[in-house]
Amino acid sequence: MLWENLTVKQFEEAVLSTKRVCVLPIGCLEKHGDHLPLGTDMMIARTIVEQTAEAEPIVIFPYYIFGQVSEVKHYAGTVALGGEMQTRLLQEVCKEIRRNGFNKIILANGHGGNNHMLNYFVQTMLDERKDYAVYAYDLWGLSAEQHQQLESRYVTPGEYGHADHMETSEMMHIAPALVHMDRLNPGEWHPTERGRLLADNKTAAGIHWYMEFPNQIAGDPSLATADYGKDYIAFCADNFAKAVRAIKHDASVLELQTQFFDRCDDVSKIR
Repeated sequence: MLWENLTVKQFEEAVLSTKRVCVLPIGCLEKHGDHLPLGTDMMIARTIVEQTAEAEPIVIFPYYIFGQVSEVKHYAGTVALGGEMQTRLLQEVCKEIRRNGFNKIILANGHGGNNHMLNYFVQTMLDERKDYAVYAYDLWGLSAEQHQQLESRYVTPGEYGHADHMETSEMMHIAPALVHMDRLNPGEWHPTERGRLLADNKTAAGIHWYMEFPNQIAGDPSLATADYGKDYIAFCADNFAKAVRAIKHDASVLELQTQFFDRCDDVSKIR
């Protein structure tokens, strides 16, 4: 169920019928090579979540494009809010989702640059007492068996990254008119090796992605097909449906979170 399409009465019914679970698909706006649209991550995330909802009813929050994408500010079309604003905005959105009746909020991530940010964000949910839980989930993860099935059905480059075979195939399935394979620049997807010093020394730096992939493409997309994209999305939706189902029927996270806050209060009462 799409939040924006519901009437007030339908919305109230949806809060209860979904067991108070709301999913917020989150992506970003950034360059995906020269052949894919800026909103690729958001479109893929939204498609996976909508397909998930067919198997496991959920309310889906409207498009949310304010992800962590500072490393792509050198290309037009990128929307990169500052870190403090990203966190504050997402906090306020989660509060509003809770005010509307949901006590389990799943941040369904479609952008690799959000990984660390969202994991940190869910940790900040322990800063103050809350009567709702926030979860982070990366939508693209497949099991080894699922990957093997795809590799047995299709000819692939066997490598993944960004604007790659996987994302290009998914967009061919979702919105083929937005994919421009004639604009590929062969070889741009190879790493420059300028970030080898950081990688070899297990060091992180904000500039690392730019050092290795300044053209915003990593992984060969030339063998992409819509059929591969359809099957990949189906696996992602099945996996997410299982996660949603588990979250719906689990009480331990909210119970232990309440216990945690109670114990925090007890510490402050020490005399």
